[in-house]
Amino acid sequence: MLMLVLLIVVPAMVAWVQQDNRSSVKDRKSTTAFNIAEAGLDRAYWKLKSSTSTWADAREGVPLAGYAFDQAYADVPGGVYRVSITSGPLADQVTVISEGRDLQGKEKRALQAVFANMTIPGAIISGAGINSSGSSIAHWGPILAMQNIALSGTSALRYYPRKLSKQAVVGTGGNPRDTNGVTPPNTDNLEWWSSYEVPELPVFDFAALRSSAAATGTLNCAGNVTGTHVNQLVCGSSCVNCAVSNLYKDSRYDKGYVWYWDNNVSISGQSGTIGTVIVRGNMSTSGTDSYNPPALRVPANAWQEYQKIDTGSSNQYPGDTGLRSNAAAYDIGSCGVACEGSASGSDLGIRGFAYVGGTINMTGDSDVYGAIWVQSGWSGGGNVMVFYDDSLVLPQLNVTLSRQSWQEVAPRPGAW
Repeated sequence: MLMLVLLIVVPAMVAWVQQDNRSSVKDRKSTTAFNIAEAGLDRAYWKLKSSTSTWADAREGVPLAGYAFDQAYADVPGGVYRVSITSGPLADQVTVISEGRDLQGKEKRALQAVFANMTIPGAIISGAGINSSGSSIAHWGPILAMQNIALSGTSALRYYPRKLSKQAVVGTGGNPRDTNGVTPPNTDNLEWWSSYEVPELPVFDFAALRSSAAATGTLNCAGNVTGTHVNQLVCGSSCVNCAVSNLYKDSRYDKGYVWYWDNNVSISGQSGTIGTVIVRGNMSTSGTDSYNPPALRVPANAWQEYQKIDTGSSNQYPGDTGLRSNAAAYDIGSCGVACEGSASGSDLGIRGFAYVGGTINMTGDSDVYGAIWVQSGWSGGGNVMVFYDDSLVLPQLNVTLSRQSWQEVAPRPGAW
């Protein structure tokens, strides 16, 4: 009977061990294929970043040699991979598919990612830190910082938008955010992310921007405009600490020009400019905003910034139409303080993009539709609102990719 039991049990155990070994080998090869597919995504990423012309070709659907499933790469130990780069799904996006295969060719995995060349990836971007106090607010786009994001005061920034910091997001006692620095956990997966890979900064073509301002007479302007939409600012000077009062009253306020300052500038009185503001030094704003715009375009995915408060109700934020949905346009000030989080009125101080090479201090009513990029730190107090415009494009000298989506897909059939 003992021999009979052994004759039954031993072969079963041997078969089980063999099956377990085969399963382990299969899992190991599948994991290898997955990791190799990730290496293919990395290769495509750096290929797209290699030059602005390469990105332009990929975006327009021009095939790139070696990136049309026409070459197998074996630079990663354990297997090979091939890559496809195609345009879309949206106009300014590129889709990358990478397939990895183990050396024996028995296991294949495929990954798909969509990239966009995001010149301006958020409402407020800082090369240093962000200190938000008072009732300052950002809508429709994330705020990003290379250093800490510190939140205080009565600002609705306690609840939105998304806050992405390469260091830590620090809140108040009632809503503390990250309490352990860069040690995990680093996010609530709804509103804030610490130790986040903030996208690299674009290299703007300042020579082209300065040349544009020189051509339109909006380079290094200073003075006080006392008339109504007349050219009273003195431009082309070499002022180190330029002072501009009532920019809105200058007749060039709505021309879409580049306003460029080589050094520091303070803007007071009535502000209201349509165009691009470039300040290579420090910038301060105060006073009131006076430009009353038509309906503002709302980014298609603006609702993502409000996941911590978003419900089926509408008007919880500007342009809100319900759970995970938003309108295509919004009249500033139309839904009031309860919706916007502070009193915007119906005016803007800047419609466009503002770059500051030093620090920026915004007080008073300095509302912006567009984005603010500051190299050395941003502080906003008083009543400052930034409505993000994701369609902004500026001349830049490099490619700054942002990954829009990532997923595993089924490998293509057929031989490589």
